Amino acid sequence: MMTRSEEIRALRAGRPLPAETIIARRAAGVHAIRRECIIRLLQSGVKAGTLDIAWDDTEETTLSEQVTNRKHKLIFRGRRRVVGEFPDLWRLCYPDDEELKAEVDREIERMVDQARKNSMEDLGRS
Repeated sequence: MMTRSEEIRALRAGRPLPAETIIARRAAGVHAIRRECIIRLLQSGVKAGTLDIAWDDTEETTLSEQVTNRKHKLIFRGRRRVVGEFPDLWRLCYPDDEELKAEVDREIERMVDQARKNSMEDLGRS
């Protein structure tokens, strides 16, 4: 059995991992990234419900047994949509790989900044 850091090294090197490991790591990453986005949106003062933030994925891509080259979209469905893009490798390695965690954090911050800007513009129009 591999440690989490050994799994990360294997993923980054493009080496295959057991299908159940890939599916489990992706599921954990998907939920952790979405949770972090929700927390940061709420902390920023943007009005958001947990149902307003969702992955634009099919069950097929989430349950894929292989690492894909596809970027996956996390969508905040506020008055104006904000979309973040997360490569599969980011979702598989978050939050265990510090370098990729920093990439995810930057993309989440970009989404939050855009949602906050949209919210402020909407207030100005009211």
